[in-house]
Amino acid sequence: MNSIRKKMLNRTLRFFLTTFIGNLLMAFLVLKAVQKGQHSFSAREINYVLLFAITIFVTAIEVVVYWSNLRQSQLRQAALNEKLQEVLKGEKASQIVLPKDDPFYELTMTVNQIESHDRHQIHNLTNQGNELKAIVNNLPVGVLVINRHREVQLANPATVDLLQLQIKTDPHPYTMDINQNDLQALIERTFETKRSHHRTIHLKREPSEKVVEATVVYNKQVHHHFEVIVLLYDITEAWTVEQMQLNFVSNASHELRTPITAISGFAETLMNGAKNDPDKLDEFLRIIQKESRKLVRLADDILSISRTQSGGEQSLKIADCNLAALGQEEIKLLHRGIQLHQVEVSNQIPENVKVQTDAQQLGQIIKNLVANGIRYNRPHGHVKLSYEEVTNRWKLIVEDDGIGIAPEEQHKVFERFYRVNANKPGELVSGTGLGLPIVAESVKNLGGEIRLKSEPGKGSQFILTFPKEWKPSPEY
Repeated sequence: MNSIRKKMLNRTLRFFLTTFIGNLLMAFLVLKAVQKGQHSFSAREINYVLLFAITIFVTAIEVVVYWSNLRQSQLRQAALNEKLQEVLKGEKASQIVLPKDDPFYELTMTVNQIESHDRHQIHNLTNQGNELKAIVNNLPVGVLVINRHREVQLANPATVDLLQLQIKTDPHPYTMDINQNDLQALIERTFETKRSHHRTIHLKREPSEKVVEATVVYNKQVHHHFEVIVLLYDITEAWTVEQMQLNFVSNASHELRTPITAISGFAETLMNGAKNDPDKLDEFLRIIQKESRKLVRLADDILSISRTQSGGEQSLKIADCNLAALGQEEIKLLHRGIQLHQVEVSNQIPENVKVQTDAQQLGQIIKNLVANGIRYNRPHGHVKLSYEEVTNRWKLIVEDDGIGIAPEEQHKVFERFYRVNANKPGELVSGTGLGLPIVAESVKNLGGEIRLKSEPGKGSQFILTFPKEWKPSPEY
């Protein structure tokens, strides 16, 4: 027997006793009134058993009515309580329907309205929560929420990717996930000062280091509660570009300083009297001319790579071009270097080959690759230009049998100002180190790809692949 039923029985029993005693008292009073009004009426004529039975009967009827009303009331209360419990749990509760003359009708309608309003609010909150979750999960910015107990409450996929961790969904100390000392210190500083902070942090991760702009926000809430929100912006690409620009300026300044210092020094020496010595005069003038040519080549290369990057595909002039004639023309421009290094250059491109390209940029590519093949070669070495045709694409191949490039250096040759080692350890071949970066940018502008095959002591092969029908990139 449940507690509600016990309470009902106890209340009914108390009602029965109270009503029975009241009815007996009422019967006794009525009897006294009758006897007082009729003096000839004898008490013996009264059937006390019948009077007691009638009292019991009346009391029983009252108890039955009371029990019925009490039971109906308890059923209504139980239904309302069950409904409110379902509302508290967030479960969908069925509507309670009662007739309008029922005493619980108004209360039931109010509870139904509360349940409908609560369900509507939950629906709205659920939708908003799902939308917010979708936004946070798809943000390219890492978001990490830490409560006032220093426990992780939320971590979006971008955070997981940046930190390369499998973050638990249950609340747990943030130190279990963040092992970067700089980031930990920034978070602790925010907890201690109760102010937001930010700084650039280098994350050690595989396969390469990530540079992030970390912003730790102190978010104050009601009742002295607060949370800390960590925002991680991946700025690796921008940082890399900035470092490349700084390195470019530094390297360019260094490359400019060397010939300028030589020219200035020898010119000053000549002015201090060395010009009167014919032998010294000729020697110093040759050095000044040589260093001046270095300056001109460096300036030309810097201007070339600047035009290649700033102009891009928008400055291209695409037209049919005779590839063999273009290659031969560029080879002729390098005749002085060919004679100086005693290298043979052969053009094996078929004479009837025509391609759609920008002749000026492709000519610059051929000249730089052939010049590299000459410069990084041995006396009596060979440089060869050849052509291949594949489905929807064509290949230009420039290969030499020179000193080659070590495997550990091959990924660096397209970096600005980088020059490979010559035959002797620590010795660098002369040049600006901008030839191959110019080639890489120009090939990209022409919609092509460049690939390097090289082996130290056996030479290098540059394979350039271009589409037969040139099409601009979608962004243009």
